[in-house]
Amino acid sequence: EREYLEKIRRTILDERKISFRYIKRLVDSEENRHSFRTVAPYGLVLVQGSWMLVAHCDLRQDIRHFRLSRITALIDLKDSFELPAHFNLMEYTPQDDRHLQVSLRFNQDIADKVKESNYTYMEDMEEQQDGLYVVLRVRQLDESLQWVLSWGADVLVLEPESFRNRIREEAEKMLKRY
Repeated sequence: EREYLEKIRRTILDERKISFRYIKRLVDSEENRHSFRTVAPYGLVLVQGSWMLVAHCDLRQDIRHFRLSRITALIDLKDSFELPAHFNLMEYTPQDDRHLQVSLRFNQDIADKVKESNYTYMEDMEEQQDGLYVVLRVRQLDESLQWVLSWGADVLVLEPESFRNRIREEAEKMLKRY
């Protein structure tokens, strides 16, 4: 990450494109986690302790965000670009494309830990007598799979049913392994 920070800063200042291999968080429809990207780097931001590159991606023809820790094989290209006049990193707000809602109920005895987790996708929470009710908003259900599983039997997926089934399947796989 540190190695790439300075290279990317330089290309931002010089308005030169870069290319790199990117390791996606989730597999795509072809079971692939790797992609090759060429981008016009607009800026770097620190989000929850992780450096993110905000850039216009040639492949997606739109602004995308890339976590530096998932970038490999960075190449500084000679191709130049011009930062759009309307783009201001300080005022930039990414489009919110998290349209799926997940409802959970946590056991009361871990409510404080859940609140302290400050999980990125947490949208709402409410304490009731039978537990802490939490609503997540995600792009894909698998984005929160590991987080939900990490709470073990102290969490219950209320909705959607498809995610509840996905958690059950993963728990069954774990049981078979042990």
